[in-house]
This record gives sequence, structure tokens and C-alpha cells, in this order.
Amino acid sequence: MMEETQGLSDGRVYLTGGGCGDAELLTLRALKALQKCDTVVYDSLVSEELLQWTRADCEKIYVGKRYGRHSRGQFEINALLVEKAREGKTVVRLKGGDPYVFGRGGEEFTALRDAGIWCEVIPGITSAVAVPAAAGIPVTHRGLSDSLTVVTGTAAKTGGREELQLDFHALAQLKGTLVILMGMHHLAEIVAGLLAAGKDRDTPCAIIMEGTTSRQRDVRAPLFELPDRAAKQKIAAPAVIVVGAVAGLCLTAEAAGLSALPLSGITVGVTGTAHFADRASRPLREKGADIRDMSFMEIRPAADSLPDLSDFGWLVFTSPNGVQVFLERMRRERRDLRTLSGHKIAVIGPGTAEAFEKAGIYADYVPPVYDSLHLAKGLAHLISDRQAQANSMDGEGKGTEEGAKGRLCPVLLLRAKQGSDVMPRIFRERDIPYKEYALYELGVQGEKRDAVIAKEPDYIVFGSAMGAKAYFEGLEKKGIRNTKSRHVCIGEYCAKEVHKYAAKPPLTAEKADVDAIADCLCRFIDNSRKGDKPCTDSED
Repeated sequence: MMEETQGLSDGRVYLTGGGCGDAELLTLRALKALQKCDTVVYDSLVSEELLQWTRADCEKIYVGKRYGRHSRGQFEINALLVEKAREGKTVVRLKGGDPYVFGRGGEEFTALRDAGIWCEVIPGITSAVAVPAAAGIPVTHRGLSDSLTVVTGTAAKTGGREELQLDFHALAQLKGTLVILMGMHHLAEIVAGLLAAGKDRDTPCAIIMEGTTSRQRDVRAPLFELPDRAAKQKIAAPAVIVVGAVAGLCLTAEAAGLSALPLSGITVGVTGTAHFADRASRPLREKGADIRDMSFMEIRPAADSLPDLSDFGWLVFTSPNGVQVFLERMRRERRDLRTLSGHKIAVIGPGTAEAFEKAGIYADYVPPVYDSLHLAKGLAHLISDRQAQANSMDGEGKGTEEGAKGRLCPVLLLRAKQGSDVMPRIFRERDIPYKEYALYELGVQGEKRDAVIAKEPDYIVFGSAMGAKAYFEGLEKKGIRNTKSRHVCIGEYCAKEVHKYAAKPPLTAEKADVDAIADCLCRFIDNSRKGDKPCTDSED
């Protein structure tokens, strides 16, 4: 690893492996790089879920290359990395798998080195090993294979035509495992070459498509039948080809006949922002759900500087997104976190509290029910009680959110621009002075919404009334009717919004948190399988 010293510019580049398929296969070091970078330059095989871990103001540049379709040439990508670093930015070059396994990472490092740019390589989990493992195939196994050879199945142009650069004679003699990456477009040619070179026609083989993701599928066949089987089962790129005795293994819980998880076989689409979709997907995935990323909402931070916080006793936050934007704005405006010591912090629920805890800050108030109504009522009651105590004391109330006797210090609401009127209404009714500051605006990524609304998973999760409204408006705009999916809501306000559009009442989590969503769905499906009356339908 290179020492963290600057080159000829102030910028730096992290040549980062994004792992393969499942976003949770990202390394901890890569995650830290994503969280602090100013610009991320990413490929087509990188899971877009990884981008949710960047800052809200991070510049995101797509440079994906697929077979026959290159958004940018390699020379252009090299020049882009140099340009961004010379602007003084911290850049993450995010590549699928590992940067040095057929990822042309060495070329990018060389270009950066020659330009005097500081660069560090962060290794990633390569699909050559991880994808077969996800399908129950260990690439080495005692008694079957004690070696692994990894090659690329892409073709190079020679004399104006494409030609595979593979030594089929050498590959056919291998006794261990052969893994072929990026070979689906030349599968028939690869199989023919191996057979012609003397490879046993009955050698066990496997192709794993979209490995480690919820869309993973595989086909198993002897070598000579592999192209026909793959075509019949519509196996296509991206896929990993495995040739060798280990391809006959299937070391998975399902193959072993072990008990299925409660949501096994259930497809669940998760809407909202990428950050919410990631948090909500984890407990669902842990319970066996097949997750569909349907996040199309995005955070658009406000351009205005934060207000002067000194006049406010309580700072109120209603989402983890708000906390992230707030802390990032504090950093960018060079405001010391120690200045928050004179304020009390109220949050809407444990997820928002957790976002603060990551920065070493602990909320002073979390309502027993995680919604805006209970947050406003509980906080108003707490402030009124403390003010009454202050008024009963002689002199000034010190060390509380109150200033001089008889005067309440205002509350500052830091939340989305589209926040509901519930909290302001409660504060007005209780004569609690308050001020609002829009930390960010929730926007709709139109193209992504158009792409996801056609999906019809078994269940669709909504994390907010605003996200639900945007989803159904997208359906109406495209003239689509989704009659298959059942809806699951994080709270009562979200459920009421869904009920405006859907005839069937949605399922509603008992608490407004992501674990409760998973529990709600598990109970509903368990009751349905038993034939009992579902107990989680929301009431009008």
C-alpha cells in the first residue's frame, strides 16, 4: 500500500474493487473510501447500491463498458481520473470485482503514476471465486481440485476480426478448476476449442448468471452439452463459467434440504432513497427474501448555509438522511461538533438516533412511537414540563433549553423540504416557538422510476407517504396497473397514502422501523400459509 503522501496535485485516487453482485460483499476499506470521496467513477458491473454510501453531494460519473457498448474508451477514463484528481478531489475509481482481475486497473494506476497523482489500490472480492461459491461450488476441494486457473473469454481484434486469445491445448490439460470470466458471447467457440484440444466431453461444468444477487441462476451440464443447455435456460452475461470436477458439487443449504428461511421464495421490492432501501433490505434479506431494488427517490441537499444554531434549545431530526446531510454540512462549513454541546437533540426513531451515534452524538429524546405526531407531542410535553419547573425557580433556569424565566427557547426543525404540517401544527397549538430549515429536498429520479415501476414483486415496501405517492404517480403516468404486488408500509401515514391508490389495504408495521417491516411481512406470510386471518392489514 502506498504511503498517504501527496503527488504533484492535491487530489488522490483510490482504485477500488467493488466486489461482485451483492453490495454487502464490499470491503470495509472500500466503504470508508466511498464515504469520504468527492467523485466516484464507476463501471457497469458495479452494483448501484454501493453509490448510496457516498455523500449526498458526491459527483457520480458512469463509465461502464459492456460487450460492444463502451460509454468511454480506456484512454478517456484514464484522462478523466487525472483531471478530477488535479481539481483537488478525492476520487474513488469503483470497479467490479477486483481492480487487477481483468479490470485494466494496472493501466489506470500507471496513467495516474505517470501524471504524478497519488493512488492507492483497494482490493475487491473477485467473481472468479465468489460467484461459484454462491452457487455451492468451491473452486478447490480436496480430492477433486487442488489448483485454480482463471482466464478471460473476451476476444481481441486481430487483422480486423475478433479472435480468442486462449491456449486451448494448455487449458485442456489442466487437472484442476478452470474459471472463465466474460466468456458468454463466445461460449460455443470456447467449448469447441476445449473439446478439439482433448478435454473430456463429460467434464462437469456450470454457468452462474448474475451471481451473488437475488437474480442468480445457474445451469449444470457436461462440457459438450453446455452451450445448448445455457441457450435453453436463457443464461446470459454477466456470468461465470466453471469447468472441472468441482462443478458437480452443490454445497448450499437448500441442496442439503435444510429448513428454509421464513421469506424464502418471496420477492420484495424496496422503494424510497438508496439509503432507506439498503437499511430496509438487510432484515428482509436475512429472513430469506429475494430483494428487488426499487429505490428511485434521491436526496438533494439545500444550497443555503445552516442557520445560526445558538438561538435554539432543541434541534429536531426526522430521518437518517437528514442527519447525514446535517453532519456533512457542518463539516463543509467547518463548524465544530463541539458547538452542539449546548443543544438538545430530538429524533423521530432509532434509525435516526443511530445515524447520530456513528458520529459520537446521542439523542436526548426519542418518542415511544416513531412518527411525527408522537415526536411533536412528546417533545412539546417535555418542553412545557421543563418550562414549568424553570418558572417555579427563582432567577433564571440554567442548563435547560429555556433561557430567562418565562421564555421558551425556540425549536429548530431540520428535515426535508416536503415535510408534513403535523409537527408545526402541534407546536403552534402548544405555543412552542419553532423555526424550520429545509436540509434537503426529496426528488424523483425519473428514468429510474420508469425502470422500476414495471416490476411486480410479490410485495412492495414503502418507507414514506411521499415515496408511495411518487410510485403510484409513476404508474399512472405510464398507464400501468400493478395488480400482483401487495404493499407494506412503515407507518400509518404511509399506509393512508397507499390506500388512496390501492383498493386492497396495505400491511403496516407495528413500529416505524425496518426490522418491524420484516417482522410484519413474516407474520403475514406465516398466517397466510396456515390459512389464518392476516393480522397486519391496516385499518381505514
